[in-house]
Amino acid sequence: MSSRQRPGARHIPAVLALFVPLTLLSNAATLAAEPGNRVQIESAGVTLNGWWTEVDDPRATVLMVHGTLAHANMEIMTTLAEVFAEHAIESLRVSLSLGIDDRHGMLDCGSTQRHRHEDAVDEIAAWFRWLEQRGRSSVLLLGHSRATNQVTRYAARKDLQAPAALILVAPGIRDADTAARYGASSGQALAPLLDRATELVESGQGDEVLGRVAFLHCDAAEVTAASFLSYYADDPAFDTLGLAASAGIPVIVFAGSEDPLSRGVDAAIVEYQQNAPVDFVMIDGADHFFRDLYAYDLVEAVQAWIDAMEDP
Repeated sequence: MSSRQRPGARHIPAVLALFVPLTLLSNAATLAAEPGNRVQIESAGVTLNGWWTEVDDPRATVLMVHGTLAHANMEIMTTLAEVFAEHAIESLRVSLSLGIDDRHGMLDCGSTQRHRHEDAVDEIAAWFRWLEQRGRSSVLLLGHSRATNQVTRYAARKDLQAPAALILVAPGIRDADTAARYGASSGQALAPLLDRATELVESGQGDEVLGRVAFLHCDAAEVTAASFLSYYADDPAFDTLGLAASAGIPVIVFAGSEDPLSRGVDAAIVEYQQNAPVDFVMIDGADHFFRDLYAYDLVEAVQAWIDAMEDP
């Protein structure tokens, strides 16, 4: 069952660019069934893929974005699309290009990593335009894991079509141990890599490859300076919860009690002031991917939240 809490608050620590272990992803990010109809659009010279699950007389429309190096047909995304449809909520789940034309499946660590964390914002904007062309002017924006920050960055852009609300699933909290964790897991020091990446970007050589370094889920990958810097720089915009609370739209945050990557989110959220438009739901027993019946808990909470917004 779920426990709900309305947070209070002030400024909280920035949200960490999430590191999801490969052992978790091997069970959760495999290609699943592909409910809905595949759609493609062009953005910045690449083909983007999405899957549109339409329902009759929808109560809401949700645009869903996946987590780190993943894709629209990982298990959590397809399950949520199916369960949303059962609750008369239509959805468009999308795969970020990560710099690759017509991308499918998990991104290969063997390829040179040229994508940037913030590239997602323009791609989300392109999908909002696609939905607007189909008469969907009021759209809920959902992000899972790393995408909680990417969808929140989108919502913070006042020059883009505003989402009706944000749904943040399994965010994480950034703390002071990022460099220590990077060093412990990779055997490499983070600071010299950041210094080198910054030097290259500032000299106009952001496309220069740093060499084989630990990067996100990859034990070793060839990564450009601009790509590495975008994911690991100490950027205030990684404060997902603070950014979301200041967006001026309703926000709901979900965490699983068995998800170590969301540990501390509940404590951080209660720091917000009562007037911050943020709700919080802890789903007891759920892990990072809200498998099986936990997906129903999540969707039913979203449905109740939509009902409350429509009939306050």
